[in-house]
Amino acid sequence: MLQGGEERRRYPRSRRRLPVVSDAGGPGVLNHVDNISANGVLCHTVKPIPLMTKLSIALEIPKPVNRRIECEGIVVRCDPHEQGDDHFKVAILYTKMTEEDHQAIKEFVELDLAEADATDTEM
Repeated sequence: MLQGGEERRRYPRSRRRLPVVSDAGGPGVLNHVDNISANGVLCHTVKPIPLMTKLSIALEIPKPVNRRIECEGIVVRCDPHEQGDDHFKVAILYTKMTEEDHQAIKEFVELDLAEADATDTEM
């Protein structure tokens, strides 16, 4: 979010959609990742998840990082999707993650954003 023209987020986020490999909420609770940063993820779900719910999730970070991330987090936001249709956007803040996984996500986001910038400049 921009406020006064300045980015307030601590970590940049990639907008590349990623599948959620698994979550502790059962099959199909979290559908996919809408965006990811080294601080958290925004996922889509077919049912609301109460705020402050603790989740264990696993994500596959694609090449060139190519790493499975297993971490824990808490739901800090759950909003109905703009399209309606009983879907929700769920923001999850990481609460437990290895330093290696944290660095892998940072690397993935940096590479993804650099690739997006390169594509934008080519147009």
